[in-house]
Amino acid sequence: MTDTTGAASGTDWDVFISYAREDYIQAKDLYDALSGFVTADGAAPRIYLDVSRTSGTPLGADWQTFLEEALPRSRHIVALYSPTYFDKDVCQWELHEAYKLNPPEGGRLIPLLIHPGAVAKVPYIVHRINWISTTRPRWIDEVCKAVGLHPAETGAVLRFDTPVTGAVAGHTLPSVKVTGTAPDGMSPWPSGATVTLTAQPNTAELTGTLSTPAAGGTAVFGDLAFRTPAPEVRLVATAPGCEPVLTPPFEVRAPEEQPPWEDEPDRPVLAARGHPVFFPDGRALAVRDGRTLTVHTAEHEAAGTAELRERPRLWARGESCVAVADWSGRVVLAAPDGRTRVVDLPASHGGRLNVPGALAFAGDVLYAGMWGGKVWSVSLDATDPEPVLEHRAGVQVLAADGSGLLVGGLDGTLAHYTDGRAGAEHLLEPVLLALTRVRNFALVVGERHVYRLDLTSGRLLKVTQPVSAVTGTLPGGELTAIVDASGQGVCFDAELAVRVGFGTVPGARPVGSGAGGRLLVMEYPDGSHALVRDGRTTYVAGHPMTVSPDGLRAAVSDGERLLILSPEELEEPS
Repeated sequence: MTDTTGAASGTDWDVFISYAREDYIQAKDLYDALSGFVTADGAAPRIYLDVSRTSGTPLGADWQTFLEEALPRSRHIVALYSPTYFDKDVCQWELHEAYKLNPPEGGRLIPLLIHPGAVAKVPYIVHRINWISTTRPRWIDEVCKAVGLHPAETGAVLRFDTPVTGAVAGHTLPSVKVTGTAPDGMSPWPSGATVTLTAQPNTAELTGTLSTPAAGGTAVFGDLAFRTPAPEVRLVATAPGCEPVLTPPFEVRAPEEQPPWEDEPDRPVLAARGHPVFFPDGRALAVRDGRTLTVHTAEHEAAGTAELRERPRLWARGESCVAVADWSGRVVLAAPDGRTRVVDLPASHGGRLNVPGALAFAGDVLYAGMWGGKVWSVSLDATDPEPVLEHRAGVQVLAADGSGLLVGGLDGTLAHYTDGRAGAEHLLEPVLLALTRVRNFALVVGERHVYRLDLTSGRLLKVTQPVSAVTGTLPGGELTAIVDASGQGVCFDAELAVRVGFGTVPGARPVGSGAGGRLLVMEYPDGSHALVRDGRTTYVAGHPMTVSPDGLRAAVSDGERLLILSPEELEEPS
């Protein structure tokens, strides 16, 4: 047969099935049969069947317009000849268009006779184009040859390039590489083909990015983890046109309940329970136990306490201080030497609801923006909080910019204030989740987009949110982390480039970071915490933990006390 590979450049489908609605069963049988073959590249064929959810006419599309565009973008058109086919105007139109697209040497229009009674109805204009009859013993092989498909065994052969000898439940595996090789110099797969991983048995609950595009013959999976222990597990890799390949069996171990920390007599131990937060110096700690906040100095001595009224809503770090605000509008400011300041911010205009929307430090001066729109400044030295400005649209996000403030309102507008007066404004989107300043840029995380405002030129750059349904976000210096409801997350830099991708459990949220954002602490829905290093979960604790801003120390609770150690000591071998 004449090769028509170049006849339809820029095609979206390898095969377009043209049929009458009454012949849907035969059309679906043909679709299923062709799907079991592969293209010359070893990939699954792209087959247009109008009612297919994955390769048919999209929901909501104008079907006539879509058909007019789909036919020229199909490498081959297989017309199912039946008596009914030639009675339908749409089928006649499709056949006529396919005939016009058929080159002089043929090969693009492939008639398939599915009913002998259709022979008398075949129009004269296409009567001289040979058809394939389904009464022939191996008619499907004839169709496959005509449209350039091959049996699957001639496709790529998969193999695991990365040995997997063991894993720890909840911990991210080292990157797993799957490669494909094909015989006779064939490409193992075309651009855009995907490799998929599963686990046997599925009770081990493999999580992460389980389908990855193959590039250069290799697919890399970088965020795989198992949720539950299992004595014997195999990874299974599949790809279009390939036989599945399995790893040798390995064990998924349960995390160690507690490493042998007692063997280190010089290890700092704090007789404190609760959620720890490092001060900016990376040595002193603020520990919240219920509504009580206690400061532990760099010498690990309890030096001061303060009480919240409600559960905490926001945390912030300054040059040397930390601050926490609860849902009632109470703000606690604490210094590493044990000094604390408790302020109950008044509601605007005599209202009763006084929820803090955002906290931001300029040095050790804290700015607290409220949903009601008032922005206050609080410091350890001042006697009373001072009103700085009132943003009528309320405050969702806040950041300090030298002598000015960046305020994101409940209306989705970002305003730049200098000396309490509003300057440039940028309309972003209704839901703003985080705002941070990195060098001369302000980064804003929205529900749908991420924005970068150049504070020198005023230029605004916008990119589509790399994950959907964001449930948690945490600026961490050079990298900002965002996580969605399914547990998929990314860390991006000031250029809005994604530097790290990671997977964690659904409902997890980032609660601490260090080393410029390369170390993350995630809180799981069950109250346990996990350490994520450069996108890999390397430790899971049943109690609260945190890391210092410089990434050199971790504070881990065992339920009764806090232990200070290096993050490297937490990592269990996989």
